[in-house]
Amino acid sequence: MACEYWKRRKLNPDCDRDDIRATTRRINGGLNGLEDRTNYIRKAKETLARIEGIQLTGAVSDPRPVLRRGSTGAAVGDLQTMLSKLKFALAIDQDFGAATELAVMRFQGDKKLTADGIVGKETWDAIEKAAGSTSLSSRPREFLVLDALR
Repeated sequence: MACEYWKRRKLNPDCDRDDIRATTRRINGGLNGLEDRTNYIRKAKETLARIEGIQLTGAVSDPRPVLRRGSTGAAVGDLQTMLSKLKFALAIDQDFGAATELAVMRFQGDKKLTADGIVGKETWDAIEKAAGSTSLSSRPREFLVLDALR
């Protein structure tokens, strides 16, 4: 349905020119939602540029996102689920707030990692090993890209 709408409204030329204002006007009849749409497009372009860069260099990247306070989405929910398995009292709300940060810092300290509350490769590896969980690295890349856009 959305594809047919797009095709009927002939939106590709505006998009090909990267004209977000014209596209928004043709979809909404005005500029409602322009700020949100601009932010989502920026995030999508940044994510796609990272993926392109990895593919061009041939580098093998860790597909797990780096998480910190303020991060949201399914990857945060996965992290919270693993931390809950490790007996940290957390709400699994997909929002990396103060309680998640504190749990990560305590886990990092216990494992002799830098206790900065940031979940990068080393912390992911240690949490997954301790929780006996399947790695996020096994998730299809498209889901990781969608997580990054949230």
